[in-house]
Amino acid sequence: MLVPGSTSWSGTFVVFLATTALVLLPGLAAGLLLRLRPLAALGLAPLLSTTCLSVSAVFASALGVRWGLAPLLAGAVALAAACAGLGALASRANGALSARGRWRDLPPAPRFDAVWWAALVGVALVFVLVLVTISTELRSPEALPQGPDTIFHVAAPQWGLENGTLSSFEIGRFNFPTWSGFYPSAFYAFTATISLLTGASVVVSSSVFVLVLVGLAWPIGCVVLALALFGRRVVVALSAALLSVAFTTFPYLLMGFGVLWPNLLGQAILPAAVAAVAGIFRPAGRPAYAVGDRLRSAVVLVVAVPGLVMAHPNAFVTLCVLAGLLVLGRVLGYAFRQASWRRRLAVLAGVVATLAAAAAASVVLRSASMFGTGAAGPERTPSEAWQDLVNFAPRHTRPLPVLAAVVAIGIVAVLLRHRGVRWLIPALVGTLALYWLNIAVDTDTVRWLTWPWYNNAVRLHTAAILPAVLVGTAGLVALVDLGARLVPPALARRQVLGLRLGTAVATVVVLGALCLNAGTQADAHRHILHRYFHPKPADSWASGPELRALRELSAKVPEDAVVAANPWNGETYLYVVSGRTLLIPTEKTNTPGDRQLLASSLDRVGTDPDVCAAAERQRVTYAITGGQPFSWAGDRVREYVGIDQVGSSPAWRRVAAAGPFTLYERVACAQSG
Repeated sequence: MLVPGSTSWSGTFVVFLATTALVLLPGLAAGLLLRLRPLAALGLAPLLSTTCLSVSAVFASALGVRWGLAPLLAGAVALAAACAGLGALASRANGALSARGRWRDLPPAPRFDAVWWAALVGVALVFVLVLVTISTELRSPEALPQGPDTIFHVAAPQWGLENGTLSSFEIGRFNFPTWSGFYPSAFYAFTATISLLTGASVVVSSSVFVLVLVGLAWPIGCVVLALALFGRRVVVALSAALLSVAFTTFPYLLMGFGVLWPNLLGQAILPAAVAAVAGIFRPAGRPAYAVGDRLRSAVVLVVAVPGLVMAHPNAFVTLCVLAGLLVLGRVLGYAFRQASWRRRLAVLAGVVATLAAAAAASVVLRSASMFGTGAAGPERTPSEAWQDLVNFAPRHTRPLPVLAAVVAIGIVAVLLRHRGVRWLIPALVGTLALYWLNIAVDTDTVRWLTWPWYNNAVRLHTAAILPAVLVGTAGLVALVDLGARLVPPALARRQVLGLRLGTAVATVVVLGALCLNAGTQADAHRHILHRYFHPKPADSWASGPELRALRELSAKVPEDAVVAANPWNGETYLYVVSGRTLLIPTEKTNTPGDRQLLASSLDRVGTDPDVCAAAERQRVTYAITGGQPFSWAGDRVREYVGIDQVGSSPAWRRVAAAGPFTLYERVACAQSG
C-alpha cells in the first residue's frame, strides 16, 4: 500500500527494470520462439505479454490458484511452448507450400542493420522526451491524476493482490462483493504483479507502468507497424518514433482524463495488433518488411486478441475498424485488378453484403448503457469543433498546427506514393469525423455510430491518433525524399552509416525541423498533464497532504474494521494508504440496501434500530468526515449526509483529526424491541 512521501522518481529504478521485463520478456520470448523477425518480436512483445498476464490471471482464478509468481511463470512457459510449436508448424507449412509453387515466403531481413539501430535510437530518444515531460508534472511517482475513476484504478489491483485474484471476471468484486460479469483487468494484472515483484505500492507501480507503456511499448509498436506499411527504411523508423509521442491526446491526455488507464494500455498495444493484420493481408511483393509470414502473423493475431480485449474493448473495436478498412482496401484493389466486370461486380456485392452484416451486428450487439453514456447534445459549436479537429486540439488541449501540417502532407503522400496503404485515409478521416459528430452534433442518430467509444470525445480522438501517426510518417518520409533530390548527385551517392548522403542530410534537416517544434509540443503536453495532476482544490480528490492525513488516521483504525466515508470528499483513499475496508469504496457504489441506508442515516445509528442492524451487518464501526467535495458532486453529496453528520450524534466518539479529516468510532447502537 502507499506510504505517502516515501518514494521519488530516482528511487524507482528497480521498479522500472521489473516493469520493463514484465512488459517485454514473456512476449519477446514467445515472438522469438514463433520465429518472428527480431525487431518485430520486440515490437509485438507488449501485446503478447498482455495476453500472457491477463489470460493467466483468468485461468489461475478459475482453478482456485492464488495469483503470484507461480501462475505467472506457468502462463509464460505455456505461451512460449505454444508459440514454439506453432512456429515449427508454420515453417513446415511454408516449406510445403513453397515447394508446390503456391507460396512465396518473406525474404530474410537483416538482424542488426541501420534500421534496427534507428528504431532503438528513436525509441530511446522519445523515452527520454516522455520521461522529461512526465517528471516535470508528475514530480513524484506517487502523484495521482485527480479524476473520479482514479480511486478504482489504484484500489482494484490492491484488492486483487489481497484476495489473490486479478481475473477480468473477478476484479469487479472490489466494488460489489456479489458482482459477476466482465471488466478489462489487464492493466491491473500488470500493476499488481509489479507491486508483488518489487514491493512498491500499486500507485507507484501504476506510474512506472504508464511510463513504460507510453515511452517504450507504444513507440516501438508504432515503429514496427510503420515499417510494415511503408518499408524498411531508417527514415520510417525515426519518423514513426518521433511522431508517436508528438500528439497530445495520446498518450498525455489519456494519462489524466478519467482516468482511462486500461484504455491507455489498449491503445499502446494496438499498433502491434494492426501490424499482425498487415502481415496477413500485405500487398503482393511490397513492402519488403512485415512482422512475419502470413501464417505467423495470423498466429500472432489469434494470440493477441484475448489480451487486447482484456486490456480494453475500445482497443478491440478500434482494431476491428482499422483491420476492416485494411482488408477492404485489399479487396477493392483485387476487384479493380480483375479484367472481367462480372468479377468486379461480384466482389463489390460481397463487400456491400459484408458491410451490411457488420452494421447489423453493431445494432444487435449495441449496449444500452454504452449508448446512453454521457450527456446528450453538442459540447462545441461546429466552427469550434472544426478548429479543434484541424489542430488536433480536443478538450482543453493546445493547438498543434505543425503536426497538422505534417499530417496534411502525409495525406497527399499516401494518395500519391503508397497505393497499398490508402486505407489509412478513411481510417483517419472516419475517426476524426466521428469525433466531430460527437462534439458538434451528438444526436441519437450519431450515437448509433459513436456508442462503441461511449460517445466520448477523448476516446474517439484517441482512436484517430494511430492513423495520424502513420499518415504523418508518410508525410515526413515524402519530405525527406524530396529534400534528398536537392542534394547534388555527386554527393547524394556517397554512403554514410549505410545511407546515401543525400537521404541522410535530408533526414537530419526534416526531422531536425520537427524537433525544433518539440518545445511547443512539450508545452502542450505539460499543459494538459498539469490540469489533471495539479488542479484547483475544487477539482482535487485527494492531494498529497490529504493522503498523508488519511494515513495518519488509519493508525487508529483496527485492521479488520469497516469505515464509512463520503467518497466525493476523497476519504475513500483511506484504502489506498492503509488497506482499511470502506463501506462504500467509490462514488459509483452507493447501491440500494444497507449502503444507501447507512450513507443517508448513519448519524441515527444510536436511535434507529434499522440503521443499527445495517451497521452491524456491514460491520461499520468507524467513520471519517471532512474534506472538500469534488466540483462535479452537486446534490450527490447529500446522499452521504448521514456519514457527514456523525459528529453530531452521541453514538459516535471523536477519535482523532488530521488535515481536513476527523475520525469517529461508533460507541452505541439502537437495538430493536
